[in-house]
Amino acid sequence: MQKAIVLGITMLIMASSPPIHAESAQSWPHTIPCRIKDSANHDLFVMTLGDVHPSLADGVFDPVKDQVSLKDGTTIDHYYRDTLKIGNYAPLDKTHFPLPPSGWCTWCYYYGKINEDEVMRNAKWISDNLKEYGAQYVQIDFGWQGSSAKEGKCDWSNVDPVNFSSGMPALAHGIKSLGLKPGIWIVPHGQTNPAFVKNNPNVFLLKSDGTSSFEEWIITFLVDPTTAESEVYLTDLFREMCDWGYDYFKIDGLQICFKQYRDQKEFMRNPDDDSVKLYRKTLNTIRSAIGPDRYLLGGCGFLPDGIGLLNGSRNSGDVRLGWDGGFMMALRAAQRDYYLHNIVWYNDPDEIILRSPLTYSQAQAWATLQGLSGLSLMAADRLDDLSEPRVELMRRIYPAVNVRPLDLFQVDQNKRIWDLKVNHLDRHYDVVGLFNYDKEKRETMYIRWADLGLAADQPIHVFDFWNQEYLGVWESGMLVDVNPTSCRVLAISPDSGEIQLISTNRHITQGWVDLNEAKYDASTNTYAGESKVIKDDPYELRFVFPKGENYIIQSALVKKGRRKLPVTIANHQGWATIKVVSDRSDEIQWNVKFVKSVFFPVSAHVPVKLSVQKSGPNSVDLTWNESYTINSGYRVYLNGKMLGYTPKAMFPLSGLDPDLEYTAEVESTWEDGSVSGGKASIEFFLNTIDEKTEM
Repeated sequence: MQKAIVLGITMLIMASSPPIHAESAQSWPHTIPCRIKDSANHDLFVMTLGDVHPSLADGVFDPVKDQVSLKDGTTIDHYYRDTLKIGNYAPLDKTHFPLPPSGWCTWCYYYGKINEDEVMRNAKWISDNLKEYGAQYVQIDFGWQGSSAKEGKCDWSNVDPVNFSSGMPALAHGIKSLGLKPGIWIVPHGQTNPAFVKNNPNVFLLKSDGTSSFEEWIITFLVDPTTAESEVYLTDLFREMCDWGYDYFKIDGLQICFKQYRDQKEFMRNPDDDSVKLYRKTLNTIRSAIGPDRYLLGGCGFLPDGIGLLNGSRNSGDVRLGWDGGFMMALRAAQRDYYLHNIVWYNDPDEIILRSPLTYSQAQAWATLQGLSGLSLMAADRLDDLSEPRVELMRRIYPAVNVRPLDLFQVDQNKRIWDLKVNHLDRHYDVVGLFNYDKEKRETMYIRWADLGLAADQPIHVFDFWNQEYLGVWESGMLVDVNPTSCRVLAISPDSGEIQLISTNRHITQGWVDLNEAKYDASTNTYAGESKVIKDDPYELRFVFPKGENYIIQSALVKKGRRKLPVTIANHQGWATIKVVSDRSDEIQWNVKFVKSVFFPVSAHVPVKLSVQKSGPNSVDLTWNESYTINSGYRVYLNGKMLGYTPKAMFPLSGLDPDLEYTAEVESTWEDGSVSGGKASIEFFLNTIDEKTEM
């Protein structure tokens, strides 16, 4: 008899939390906006959250018909099947899993050195620290299986008697007692135990002498997909793990399986030339064994022939602890196949790593990649070893939410501008991630509002999420500095002419996860709403004011029923915040009253020593002296057209014609939109600039 795991906790019986703004089974599949090619800005990667209708869209995609209808009236039938070459295309069934999974996996910290005590250590940490933020799954990876180092790598007939001495059913029970869902890794098509293979004839591909027809990776013997015995074997294997209590299955080695089913015909008992059919037959058997209520993740690598049978796909190789082999590998997988995510299945670019020696900014970039894209979200650190700032990153990206691609095409470059377009409670805004992948060079990135599909002449509010500060309200665009191997996350919202709620701090999507209601009453200058808050987690609402106007918060009332909660008010020029800490996880009602105020008066001066220096064949850098007087930055014009705002005394100009004359102008600006009253100006021809030209 197996001994029970000592949990040291009280058994918890919990109902599953309702999904966060997930589509109902009845609402999906539905038509969605789409782009089928890049825009002029090849750095732009676009996603959607909620019912958005971006001007950047080329048309709409009908996932049921597999049909794209373009704005010019063109119809493309069988778009995924024929244009994108996804032969088994079928829209994702979201009935049982309306959102991608969020949780933790043992692999990228423990690899094969895992044991049941460490699993429960991390599960308890998740229960105490991350469950209320949306973490659900605890997945045990390589290391639980086998009874010997030599034969145990693919021996599913035995459980490691030392590291998992309590048994896999007891471990699943322990995880569930914490209100979490247990998951398990397996290479179901493989075996390494010769005795087991000998005792199960007609299950594996063998030569006439009983030896394996091939060996690759950790697989010594491969399941023969053509026999009734193999179907019974796979069915019994997965039903046993279901009986153990596992709700999430990560099945590995599928690329090997698919390749060998093409190449090993001569060793099959009942050969079939259709290797896709054989591969899908085995997946069908597994799916039937576990039923529709258990999550099935296939991996690793790009293998779309599992569409319709898999809930998710591990479309990346194993990430490593580092920038190039870790973050950049996850990035490439995330972008390349994103057109499949939340349309045919949930993409999984492998686990997210946040621990040192990754710098904090690198960990923040990785958190942004996962949180902004809505990809499957599985942590991979020894969680109670993480520092508080890195734990805070996790709190701001859990859970994975219902993000979907606008760009329905494969992406083969590392794009630096990730634009998530959100519509929630009639708040139409963008969350823009700016990434610098270079390990040495600081990047000054120019964001043009027109590139994001926004009106160039409309003032746009900008809030920096990770740095928790308002950057102002600007027309046309702006410059943003991004340090090496780091990112910036900006909430961008057009100025409505009224007080606006621009951001909340609960989640990187800035309102989607936490806001139930939010409404402004212009007649009383009052904002009111309802939010979901987490116990002891400081919750902040960020408000901005119409361009040229300033307000302060006169009063703020936060209640749960009749109980008032303490509120901290902070008033700044151009924006204000309230912060509340609740002693329980709950839904709170808030009401914020604003009154008119004034900006601190400033008289900005005209910039001096404006100069132009060639930086490339068709580009120059404008520079000028930093202003001695108080200002919040500068506005730059080219041939009379405003290009945007820069917080520093420089601005890059690109795409210039060498044969044309240009006039560049710069003026200082203040937080209320007032300007210096005069502009520094310089005229230049690109083809006559040899050295620095100054006026």
